[in-house]
Amino acid sequence: MPLGKAVVRREGRDLTILSYAAMMHTSIEAAELLAKEGIEAEVIDLRTLLPLDREMILASVKKTNKVLVVHEDTRTGGIAGEIAALVCEGAFEDLDGPVLRVTSLDTPVPFSPPLEERFLPNVASVANAARDLARY
Repeated sequence: MPLGKAVVRREGRDLTILSYAAMMHTSIEAAELLAKEGIEAEVIDLRTLLPLDREMILASVKKTNKVLVVHEDTRTGGIAGEIAALVCEGAFEDLDGPVLRVTSLDTPVPFSPPLEERFLPNVASVANAARDLARY
């Protein structure tokens, strides 16, 4: 796997979902659910965060005009904020809606499976955010 090279895991036209690692599976599952509703999400697997494939991110956003960033880290201080800034700096004129983020809660990381299920993003939270974004 080349460093700094993202890959398109699912083609789409309505919005872009940017993710990596464990949340890639959640994002793809949410995109498949959305497709049944007529919302075609492009899913980009970032694969590496540093270096970040800025060119692919911006090309996808310019194609779909909407972006949702999904990661399993907490919202505050997570990479989604940096990606949102990158998108706003590099593709602001192409955006048809806000850059949305689906992240874990801003709480200490739980080590109990039931609490972890509430803490982490899931298919429903990704799909709900994507539906909100698609309505713009």
